[in-house]
Amino acid sequence: MAQDGSWGSWGYRTPIYMLNRIIRLQAVVEVITNQTALALELLAKQQDQMRAAIYQNRLALDYLLDSEGGVCGKFNLTNCCLQIDDNGKAVLKISDKIRKLAHVPVQSWRTLGGIGWWDGLRGGSWWRTALLVAGGGGA
Repeated sequence: MAQDGSWGSWGYRTPIYMLNRIIRLQAVVEVITNQTALALELLAKQQDQMRAAIYQNRLALDYLLDSEGGVCGKFNLTNCCLQIDDNGKAVLKISDKIRKLAHVPVQSWRTLGGIGWWDGLRGGSWWRTALLVAGGGGA
């Protein structure tokens, strides 16, 4: 067994070691999720640009082939409707939801009583409680 402090005396991983592994895994998952969301955003923007370019090219082809009935007339196509769905906004919304789902706020240490131990020593009511318990008396 490794003597790096990760193993307890009974052969199990220590809680601190396991907590550190979980925190590391959480950070890796958040990074991967953010990169995936970024990739989706880039693909959505590229899809919007390609959609616009395709429509512009189709418009130019229809203009050039106007005397022959446009693209549909030139190639004798009966079902010649060009429709490219615009899913870019939906993909961006999904990407935003992915980021929000994966984000874990920074954790901070809080005491059970809501005040720090030093604040409690200086002006907390623990002195009164300790005196009452030590003295065994009431108020």
